[in-house]
Amino acid sequence: MSIPSSNNTFSLGDFSGYRVDGRCKVVDSFEYHSPFSSKITHIKPFGTGHFFALLDDPTLVNADGSRLNDSALPPPADTSNISFRDDFGITSGIDGALLEVLDVSIPMGKCLQFRWRFLCYDSDAGQINDFCLFDAISDTGKLTHRKVLAQSSDLSGGGITGWATWNWQPEADFHGSLRWVASNGTKQNPPVFSASNRARPSALLLDSIRMLSI
Repeated sequence: MSIPSSNNTFSLGDFSGYRVDGRCKVVDSFEYHSPFSSKITHIKPFGTGHFFALLDDPTLVNADGSRLNDSALPPPADTSNISFRDDFGITSGIDGALLEVLDVSIPMGKCLQFRWRFLCYDSDAGQINDFCLFDAISDTGKLTHRKVLAQSSDLSGGGITGWATWNWQPEADFHGSLRWVASNGTKQNPPVFSASNRARPSALLLDSIRMLSI
């Protein structure tokens, strides 16, 4: 599959060249209505682009913020196989959305670059820790690289990030798949999955995924 050069900024307005799981869409703008204040942030694509990807859709919720249960909608992706440890302890995924590119080769002397932004809707109260991350997984299934891009605990219980850039340069020739994940998460260990921590989804925005020479 490799990184789709004709749609690396989602300029086709769809997910051509990618695989998605969960409630994902390509948009030209998004309004973030903060659940922590009355502030509204109008988000446009990074740079001069016209579209960006929204992984997990925080608008598909009931009045109380819980996920909308509708047979016409794709189910959220199961992210319960994802966990990571940091200064806050262990966070385990619950459900969310993901985007993948398969059969990617990144030789030495090249690096992957992408732009991202995290929209947080859940506080870190009650052991909740929504997060977004990037994984590189080799052909053998080995997790070669993981970057936790943002999590609720980073944001002191609320808020969003601005557009940020992440570069990854493999230490050796890489061949495998690339995966971006937005997930509801819990800091409970062992994790306990309940209606409350499967609550309102947070979201990962992606734009401008490309390969660069070093």
